[in-house]
Amino acid sequence: MIFSKKSAHSKTSIRKQIMRILITFSVVILAVIMVLVGMMLNTSGQYTAVLQNAKTAADFNKEFKITLDSEMYNHVIRPRSEVTVDDLPMTELDNAVDVLTRLEKTTTLADNKWRIRSMLNMLENLRGYMIEIAGTERYDDRMELLERNIRGETGLTRLIETYMHEYLDDEVREMVRLEGTIRQRTVLTIVIAAVSFILVFIGIIIYSVSVSRKITGPIRALSEKAARFGEGDFTKVPVDTASRELLMLDKGFDEMAERITTLMEKQIDDERTLHKTELELLQAQINPHFLYNTLDSIAILAESGREEDAVLMVNSLSSFFRISLSKGKDIIPLESEVNHVNSYLQIQQIRYSDILKYDVQIPEEIKQYYVPKLILQPLVENALYHGIKNRRGIGTIRIEGKDEGGDILLTVSDNGAGMDEEQINALQAGVYHDRHTGLGLVNVHKRIRLYCGEKYGLLFASEKGKGTSVSIRLPKTLRPESQEGSK
Repeated sequence: MIFSKKSAHSKTSIRKQIMRILITFSVVILAVIMVLVGMMLNTSGQYTAVLQNAKTAADFNKEFKITLDSEMYNHVIRPRSEVTVDDLPMTELDNAVDVLTRLEKTTTLADNKWRIRSMLNMLENLRGYMIEIAGTERYDDRMELLERNIRGETGLTRLIETYMHEYLDDEVREMVRLEGTIRQRTVLTIVIAAVSFILVFIGIIIYSVSVSRKITGPIRALSEKAARFGEGDFTKVPVDTASRELLMLDKGFDEMAERITTLMEKQIDDERTLHKTELELLQAQINPHFLYNTLDSIAILAESGREEDAVLMVNSLSSFFRISLSKGKDIIPLESEVNHVNSYLQIQQIRYSDILKYDVQIPEEIKQYYVPKLILQPLVENALYHGIKNRRGIGTIRIEGKDEGGDILLTVSDNGAGMDEEQINALQAGVYHDRHTGLGLVNVHKRIRLYCGEKYGLLFASEKGKGTSVSIRLPKTLRPESQEGSK
């Protein structure tokens, strides 16, 4: 699998996915908190402003009328020769204007704003009445003006006091309303906060599960891929993931599988080359010795006047070496392998006619299948030299073949000296673990496994004094082109 840098960089890292969760839900929680805090601060600010207005109005109402009425009365009763306009309590009047001006700015109720403006107008009228009293000479006239316009039941201080009471009543009612609003908003804040945190918590869980699946799913797929790799299955199955780290890990897995496959193919080719070299070396070692003995036998037959046997041995020797070479092929039809071992047996029977008989029973229908070459002759040679020659009298070597479904089974057996259980177990272990150095059996077993697979090879059975049999299990699927490919 080939990944471009663009595709790798377009993926999101696991760290970024986690940070995205934290940032997203942190922003949501912060926004909820800010909204709730803003609502509480707004309501609390309104309540504080109304409370301050009520306190200011109460303080004003408690002192303004009493103070102004008292000072104006003292001004009225004093002789005119001792007072002037400058002695009027204008400071209290100015202070009242400042208080009402501040209340006008902070008051939110429309009725109270109207009352404040009305009281400011009354203060201006009051200022004019005070100046008029200061300019009146007669005491009775001054007293009448004071009672009628300033401190009496119809006076402006009484009217201002009434308006301020009404102002206070409305502000108190507004305070009660705001207090109820604060309680409602407090409950609403608690409910919204609880619901928000529950929704955020559920969102975090859902998003976390989603991200977790996006992470654990590919990890599980990578684990399965690693398990398949461990079992020898290097099929490249892309892992679907949005994580950059897991994508790079999957890429590494595929690259590793590709390298392992390449190395395995190279190892198989190297082993095949090695075994082919070993086979050639074995042939180079065996053929001269076998050739010398056979040529000596041919010479003896010719000198003895047994020309027909000499001709037969020459023909058999020619066929033996022609099939041994097989034009350099390692996989040949079973028919050729049978002809090869027949040639060998014909030569050996002429040489050992006094001790050797043989019988080859290979069904015609299985001779079409392909087998590694030179797998029967070493077994027959082993049976002759280690079985038949170690017994008294004539011995028989039997070669049989059977069709067993998807496999064929070849058996080379003799009625020679045989082996006990310990010897046959040692022979089997030596061949399977490459610890046996003689008889050419290891070479045959290894070549069969190389070309056919691990479940194929040699199987031994023997009984002391009764003989030995060696079985070869081979697949029907072997083809001559397999020698150039990997099995």
